[in-house]
Amino acid sequence: MGAVVVLALLSTSLGGASSSDGWVETSSASAWTETSSSAADTPSFIEDDQGEQGDWDREAEKKPNFIETIQILGNEKTSDDVILRRLLLAVNDLVDDDLVDQSRLRLLSTGYFKSVDFSLKRGSRRGRVVLVIEVEERNTITVDGLYLGFSDVVPIYGGVGVTESNFLGRGMSVGAGVVAGKDRRALEVGLFIPDLSNTRLQLSLSGIFVEAAEVLSPDDPAGLELKYSRIGGVLGLGLRIGTAQRVSLDYRLESVQAARLPNLDPAVLRSAPSIQFDQSILSTISLSYERDTRDDPFVPTQGARATLAMELGTKVFASTYEFSKYTFDLEFAFSPIERHSLVLRAFGGLIQGQTPFFNQFFVRDFMHFALGTKALPRLGQVNFSSFNDYDDLILSGGAEYAIPFTSGNDVLYRAFLYGGVNVAATSSLGEIQEDKSGRGPSGRLPVSFDLGVKLDTYIGHFTLSLAYVVDLVL
Repeated sequence: MGAVVVLALLSTSLGGASSSDGWVETSSASAWTETSSSAADTPSFIEDDQGEQGDWDREAEKKPNFIETIQILGNEKTSDDVILRRLLLAVNDLVDDDLVDQSRLRLLSTGYFKSVDFSLKRGSRRGRVVLVIEVEERNTITVDGLYLGFSDVVPIYGGVGVTESNFLGRGMSVGAGVVAGKDRRALEVGLFIPDLSNTRLQLSLSGIFVEAAEVLSPDDPAGLELKYSRIGGVLGLGLRIGTAQRVSLDYRLESVQAARLPNLDPAVLRSAPSIQFDQSILSTISLSYERDTRDDPFVPTQGARATLAMELGTKVFASTYEFSKYTFDLEFAFSPIERHSLVLRAFGGLIQGQTPFFNQFFVRDFMHFALGTKALPRLGQVNFSSFNDYDDLILSGGAEYAIPFTSGNDVLYRAFLYGGVNVAATSSLGEIQEDKSGRGPSGRLPVSFDLGVKLDTYIGHFTLSLAYVVDLVL
């Protein structure tokens, strides 16, 4: 039985979102420091140096108030442009509490700030106000993941990843991660620019280098392995098409090298991971749509995220592999009790044609702890276990409930107890068609469970998972 102890797992490259007391406020109350509770009402104004406002305020109540200018305070690192681009209000707009509240959540969800507060000051004349945004920045250089484990294939392995999510204060994300163990290693790097030249365009670049191996028979971990390597990357161009929505077009190019296997029993070869021997090219175009309205990517309490994607590999792009891949990924967040988080998730996918095994669906990537399995989740797209069941079809669904138990200091921003359950099933098209030469779908409807602690800290988001500890013991 293999096992891995996960010391830290960052669920997303964006940092956590916190208000001044360490929590994202998601109630219907106004986001103003001093305002009315309704967008239809006229906000009351902060006292200025001129003292009493009486007559001015009474007159202001009779007419709408427009934003004369926007003042930003507290951003020592983050540029004003990064903050302004995330607002749903601009100069000369009518003051609207609902848009202010949404803007505040958009700023918090970036992970750049511990707190964000909005307030108003009187402007140069009646009907004009100054919108004041005061932020408290947080550390944006975070640990993506910290891993240490062992398996029946690799005596010991580990990995680490680091991301700067607000590079040079311009809102760009830069990251790198590495994992390594016996005969297996991988390096990934990435860059994401959310606002290219102050337009709606987004640019992403990523690179990957892998040298690894796959055990041919799970019953013989020390037996014959398929050795392979990958080097390449992805160039992506995105377009923001509305609030919290974007479409992306990505081009992926990889050079793949796989060592030839000796003459084996046909049944063994059929069960081997799918790949072209010697050198091959993976060249694809992907189109995706994403809508994300969650208030916090780490432990959300409201909102939803939906992603639809299609990847196409064809000889037109000089690809050795011809296939099409379709996926959907859904997440819905609720708060049954104040500050508690209930998240429902669903994922599905279909692959038609021939794609290399590392681009197929690996069921253990979608599972928590499940009794009786030798599989472990892949790290850095590398399989450190003897389980080699890659498939063309997947359907996964689960739920997670998180309860806060502490918050509010300079090192530990928030902490949650959480529990999760998940069901995942994979198969190949041949198995669905009852191909007796396939591996068969039996035993691949695992119900898995997890329990642990989630920590939002100065150096990143961490998940201490009991599922992996149980896996280690059993």
